[in-house]
Amino acid sequence: MTRRLALVLAMMPVSAWAQGTFDGTLNGTMTASGTVIPFRYAQLGSHIRTEYTMEGNSVVTIFDATTGNMLYIIPQQKKYLVSNLRESGGIARQMARAMMGRGAGGDVPDFSKMKVTPTGQRETIAGVSCEHYLFEYADSAKAKNKVDMCGAPGMGFMGLAGQEGSMMPSTVAMMRSQNPALAKLAHQGFFPLKMNIMGEHGTAVWTVTQLNRGRPDATLFQPPAGYTELKIPTGHD
Repeated sequence: MTRRLALVLAMMPVSAWAQGTFDGTLNGTMTASGTVIPFRYAQLGSHIRTEYTMEGNSVVTIFDATTGNMLYIIPQQKKYLVSNLRESGGIARQMARAMMGRGAGGDVPDFSKMKVTPTGQRETIAGVSCEHYLFEYADSAKAKNKVDMCGAPGMGFMGLAGQEGSMMPSTVAMMRSQNPALAKLAHQGFFPLKMNIMGEHGTAVWTVTQLNRGRPDATLFQPPAGYTELKIPTGHD
């Protein structure tokens, strides 16, 4: 179930850069089948840090959109693994994807076939007002997979260009979408504060519980002091 949750929450990979991204930190929870996964998200300019605890293990990733590097922090070993998401193949990248519960493949959603419907429901989450929209595929094969997302305008976007393998939902890709409904929705920014993810195997809920729009400390986006890089042999890439 936790692997399925990770895949569902990564259902919106980033394909384009958009201005007005969010600078700040947020805390929240992801819940599925009675399992509660706390998370922390920090974004500063072209950097993103995500932290979550799953099955007793802490997972931390740091992404730099300028270089395309994703750092996977391994607290148990005081090491970190660097994987460049702009490079194809490679053992390091395959290992990094495996660490995030993702296989070598992974379909990119076709945003042009996604239907967006306002539900009329509004909610205040972490002190911020947001409006609910239902996202669903027109493709009958994926019709059972739906997401009810409460998004806040005027806060920018969550996610950066080139990021993948993250458990955080990303909405920046909407800005350049070929889907007019998505592009219109994202025109003034669309920051997710709550998601009900519905699928044939059940429902998962992603919710922000605390939000801080102050600039995060730059040290959050660097390997921790005392950590060394884990080198993966590349001779058989």
